[in-house]
Amino acid sequence: MSDQAAELRGMAQEVGDVRTRQQRTKKSADDSVRVVAVTSGKGGVGKTNFVVNLAMALADMGMRVSILDADLGLANVDVLLGLPVRHNLHHVLNGTLSLEDIVVRGPRDIELIPGASGLREIADMDDASRANLIGALARAVRGRDILIVDTGAGMSKNVMDFVLSAQETIVMTAPEPTAMADAYAMIKVISRENPSAAVRVVVNMCASRDEAKNVVEQLALLASRFLSFTFEPLGYIPIDSCVAKAVKQRQPFVLAYPYCPASGAMLSISRKFRGMDRPDAHEPGITPFIKRFLGMTAPDYLL
Repeated sequence: MSDQAAELRGMAQEVGDVRTRQQRTKKSADDSVRVVAVTSGKGGVGKTNFVVNLAMALADMGMRVSILDADLGLANVDVLLGLPVRHNLHHVLNGTLSLEDIVVRGPRDIELIPGASGLREIADMDDASRANLIGALARAVRGRDILIVDTGAGMSKNVMDFVLSAQETIVMTAPEPTAMADAYAMIKVISRENPSAAVRVVVNMCASRDEAKNVVEQLALLASRFLSFTFEPLGYIPIDSCVAKAVKQRQPFVLAYPYCPASGAMLSISRKFRGMDRPDAHEPGITPFIKRFLGMTAPDYLL
């Protein structure tokens, strides 16, 4: 009888262990979103337009995409998507609305989380409020494949907190000396703070493939020689009048002009990006991302 009882206890323990593993697996699956920050050392290189069109291109490939508009100065993802946005994270943090109330659904099932000035208030929250926000954000991106964070331009602490907290970063630049210098400065800070960071580079507004190649080669040479750091070129987008036309129409150019040169380039970039292995420098998921964000200290250059 005692042997039978012991056997039953063993079976019960095995069942319990299986359930525990299943719960852990489910929890991991619920919060495994790929968090990608898109940034630029300099404004005016088409960063937000790139975010919007990357999201559309990835959605067309079957990915479920969310965008966090984290540009505290010029939050305008909604404008480029032609979406009416009346509320942002500020209304969530002051208790006026829930996070579900502010999420806006756009074309191709894109979901936009308007951040704007509300993101500044996260640092001043108490522990309970932060925990509630993390839970709400995790629920908001549950079932999504990727969260694209549109940061501000430049290298303020607000920008760098998002960049250094993300699982990977796309740095936008353009073939002009100031944009290239600022892109290199951004890569320099990232490499110093996290030598194993996954950084991709996109060159926008190029006159030719050779011009884009030259930009990448110069940046790669500087990063290798002075930083001992390598990044991965993601592609380039040519100068295309259809881009400006689409902006005026408040539409992503990949939707308004799907056969224009810029759309073809975006499709190529999206395919390459989708096929890349996820970096292991940071744990995936919105919860680890927010926890890293809340624990950030100012990079050395800001101290």
